[in-house]
Amino acid sequence: MHTLAYTCKMKQLLLSLFFLFAFSLTSVAQSVTIDSEGITKVAFSKGLSEIYVLYDNRLVTIDLAKSMSDDTIFNDNGIEMDALVAISNRDKSYFLSPSGGGVFLLKNHALVKIDNSFEHQMQTEAGVFIYKDHIYKYGGYGFWSDRHFITRFDFETKEWELVKFSKSEAIPRGRRKSIVKVIGDDLYVLGGVMANERNPLINESTDEVWKFDLVEGLWERLGELNHSSDKLIAFQMTDFDDKIIVSNPQDDLLQVIDVTNNKIKSYSRTSFTRKLSGAAIPNAEGLFFYENQFYGFFKENNSIDQMTLVRRSNDEIFGKLISDETLYTKETRLGSIIPTAMLLSLLIPLGIAAKRRKKQSGKLVLKKGQLYFNHKIIVLEPLNLTILIYLLDSTEQVYAKDLIALIDKPHLDYSHSTRIMNDVLYKTNYVLRTALKTENDIIQISKSTFDKRLKVYSVDNDMFVIF
Repeated sequence: MHTLAYTCKMKQLLLSLFFLFAFSLTSVAQSVTIDSEGITKVAFSKGLSEIYVLYDNRLVTIDLAKSMSDDTIFNDNGIEMDALVAISNRDKSYFLSPSGGGVFLLKNHALVKIDNSFEHQMQTEAGVFIYKDHIYKYGGYGFWSDRHFITRFDFETKEWELVKFSKSEAIPRGRRKSIVKVIGDDLYVLGGVMANERNPLINESTDEVWKFDLVEGLWERLGELNHSSDKLIAFQMTDFDDKIIVSNPQDDLLQVIDVTNNKIKSYSRTSFTRKLSGAAIPNAEGLFFYENQFYGFFKENNSIDQMTLVRRSNDEIFGKLISDETLYTKETRLGSIIPTAMLLSLLIPLGIAAKRRKKQSGKLVLKKGQLYFNHKIIVLEPLNLTILIYLLDSTEQVYAKDLIALIDKPHLDYSHSTRIMNDVLYKTNYVLRTALKTENDIIQISKSTFDKRLKVYSVDNDMFVIF
């Protein structure tokens, strides 16, 4: 009897220890609990192993590696946090303007502007990524067209620079809202949204999959998504090593994108993932993956105003495997046997292209937000191109104040802004004169027909072909 009682007590002790151990695995930083009301943004820095919960005047930092948290006063310096895009390299966390060139560093519990750029509104909803500790943007929308280029933030000049890929025979059309993922030296671009070629006011999705070699500067079209791009980009995403998790509550799925192996696996959500509070947190991923563990904010005991950060293993995140499919259909190459219909589809446009080349001969061609002359790209800075497009689109006289507004540096006085404008116009004319091998400026300056004291700026639209 004594032996039986002893055995029972040992079982109870072991059971208690088990539950204690289990709780220690699932709680984080002594069960960090935060206020769910008033959150402006939640961001995760994998390099620093920190989750940032930002309020109007508070910053809660949760260090996953050290299992500790810090609640301090936060200074946003008057910046609207909810629209910013969070990203981090190995030792710093940044917040980027969603459309322009603004770059803000999180330093000493405050946001500090570190760039010398301006809000050019040229890359709204661009894909943001880190490569070798540098910040990049791909694509984006602005001035009724989508961008096809990649820009890189130069930490020395504090300006954004274009990434060259002139070696590529084919490049993707401009787009925004794409899924971007860097693996090794390759950038993968999945799907996205682009303006209709005939009517830029109409948006249409694309299911194209592209790869860009960041070392060689080469684009390669991989194929077409087998899952609608609309379905993938509509939901919250989590970086999962070299994969991406798409949280799809609509279909009650967690989908894992493995682009390098051309796979997409769909799992049912577990009871835990259904209760995560990510959807209630502005701009949050919902899940965070760090050191082979998942983290997420969880509302316990039906709490309305508080959430607790918890940790879970893979088994508690992924439910039953529903499907294991190819992510995209690979691009087919032209072989030795081509159907007659395909030949015709290739030959017919040749005549159209010949007529188009004749029309474009000797003229500047503006197509998809890029300028060409004799089928060669003319590289202009984003601001220079913006001003040129503005002059081409204008139906009324354009004054200096109109161009200064595009520069968008309200902190500068008028004379300083005027010098910047004149410098932009000079450089634009220089590049265009060099390309056309002419001595005449493309951007002309004349006197206003309404007030001879005022200068007006214009271009000869007959010198341009616009698509």
